[in-house]
Amino acid sequence: MSAPSGAEAASAGTDAPPASSGIETAPVTSPRKEAKQTLAEYQQIYDRLIKIFQERPRDDWKKLIVFSRQWDQHKQGVFNRLKEVADKEEDLDKKMSLRKIYRSLQGVNDEVGRYNTVLKRFADAGDDEWEAIVAASRGELQKPFFEHLQCLVIAAKEDKAKCEKLVLLNTRLLALITNHDSIEADEDKLMAASEVYRGLLTSISSIEDADKKMAELSKAGKIDPAFLQITAKAYGAARDTNMTKDESKWVAYKLYRQARDYFDRQQPTEKRILEYLLTIRDPTERTNQLEKAITPGPTRNTDSHDFMWTTPTRLFAVLDGTIRAWEAMQAQAKEKMGTSDAASTPLKIRDMKALRDEVMRRYL
Repeated sequence: MSAPSGAEAASAGTDAPPASSGIETAPVTSPRKEAKQTLAEYQQIYDRLIKIFQERPRDDWKKLIVFSRQWDQHKQGVFNRLKEVADKEEDLDKKMSLRKIYRSLQGVNDEVGRYNTVLKRFADAGDDEWEAIVAASRGELQKPFFEHLQCLVIAAKEDKAKCEKLVLLNTRLLALITNHDSIEADEDKLMAASEVYRGLLTSISSIEDADKKMAELSKAGKIDPAFLQITAKAYGAARDTNMTKDESKWVAYKLYRQARDYFDRQQPTEKRILEYLLTIRDPTERTNQLEKAITPGPTRNTDSHDFMWTTPTRLFAVLDGTIRAWEAMQAQAKEKMGTSDAASTPLKIRDMKALRDEVMRRYL
């Protein structure tokens, strides 16, 4: 076969369709135009959100923010858009109305942010620091805070683990606040505890001095709920400020922690046994330890363990009394703090009820 001449090849190339490059061409849109389109789309989103806030009563705004999954992403855009629309509005009444919505919405957003900041403090802190945080944050822990927490519980209903965690946090905070407020009501005891704490601070010059003095206070019965609250306040105030040196924070924490340890050791045997049993997740192991707890034996303390026992009757009384106190606290919180039945019974309370039933069934 002979190859075509150059002219013939050129002619053939002219008549044949061009080979496909494999790349589909599309109308070219400049990045600037695309950005303008995106901005316009976002403005439509912001305008719709603004309209929702305009149509809903202000009392609903916090719920709208909490239940929205995209508020954090769009909130600054909404604020900017509100300000822009208000500045361009020529009608004075409409301009003032938009500016009022702008200020009010910022206030609600800031309030939600404060509550989330407080919740994060508890989430990031160890269990032994919660009393100190309650003492330092009591002003924020009012009815609106718990309404916010209830919204979070409802919003997390599809996530059982998160919901349970929030319910437990809600219950524990209510218990700590109830205890805090009951102690605050006795001004004489608080004043006496403050004097003891001030005397402690002026009489120590080293950690060894602090250890010795705290042991003396415990032996003298001075480490009571009021003293524990004073140490919690002192540590809570030092913990959340940059005005205090780290060394001072550490000393405040150590005194609070020691007071907590001594106070816990003074608690009734039944309460300490109960706290231990509730840490055991395996039902069989918990039953075995319950059997040991009601078996008479020597009571002694070591550096690492405390050996103690009680009777089924006394243990049942503590369980039943604690559960009844929790139920009464829930009823009071529902009235004063705005909590609702949306928060289901926490796991710890459910375990206590199961343990109470077991003690009654097997031993009483």
